[in-house]
Amino acid sequence: MRRVKEGNRRLTCDIPEELHKKLRFLAVEHNTSIARYVKRIEEMAKEKIIS
Repeated sequence: MRRVKEGNRRLTCDIPEELHKKLRFLAVEHNTSIARYVKRIEEMAKEKIIS
């Protein structure tokens, strides 16, 4: 069994500690995950590129 869905790739990168802290607090406040925030940023970037 794979941990990453078919057609996806896992990305690991270093980010500033302060950014991670802000994302973590946002995720907790909104009962979601940091990954969801990152995916939303990706969606927004795609929309901007297409527009």
